[in-house]
Amino acid sequence: MTDLGSKYSEIKSFLSIPDDRFDLEETINATFESESEDKKLYVLGKVINFITHFAMFKEIKPFMNSVFICIKKTLEIKTQNLGDYDELLIKNSLMRFVQEYITYSNLSQKEEILNFIARSFEKLQLQPLIINLGLLLKPMYSDNEYLNKIKDYEEIEVTYILNDENEVKIKKEIDKWLETQELTLENQNATREQLLEKYDQLVGEYNLSKESKSYQKLIKEVEEMLAMRLTVMSLMESIDESFEPIPINK
Repeated sequence: MTDLGSKYSEIKSFLSIPDDRFDLEETINATFESESEDKKLYVLGKVINFITHFAMFKEIKPFMNSVFICIKKTLEIKTQNLGDYDELLIKNSLMRFVQEYITYSNLSQKEEILNFIARSFEKLQLQPLIINLGLLLKPMYSDNEYLNKIKDYEEIEVTYILNDENEVKIKKEIDKWLETQELTLENQNATREQLLEKYDQLVGEYNLSKESKSYQKLIKEVEEMLAMRLTVMSLMESIDESFEPIPINK
């Protein structure tokens, strides 16, 4: 077995991904087509370091499947500095898990959950952060009814499954817009104002009445999409630094 093959095998075994679904090599080859084998080995080493944080949850296969999806989606992004994958893997996984948990909690307690997560995790280092988050998620990944509901959804779009078609399209557009913003905790208020302008623009394009209940419901949900990103950023700052995180404004 080649060095690359050994790395792939280690990742597949740790995450318990079946052979017919383990397509990480295709993702690596597509993103790093022009890179040397050494650089591919370096990236896979980052992945292995990342997954070891989840060792105590490796027997929970749906959880490991979600980790695998995070890895693939992260490695579809080509960075100038391969060292950036340490931070990207952590941020993207936190984002996905927070969003999955909020979806699982029936959409009605999003703000409370975000506040709980921020309060609980803001002073923790990376390993206890992942352990606490994993313990929070464990019942979700043991709920067969929920797992059956989302089994065909690989994307974070799982948060959209309770919306109608136009609402889904609007939230997808908001997601794309948020990804293009230079979002920081310091500029969150300005970004929130721009978000609402973007939302109203999309509402016009999709002919959603501002007088409708859907408009009010959806505006809360897109604000929560921003809040989720800010929550993850706040958590990351508390991992990287020793100072008190900047609060997320309402």
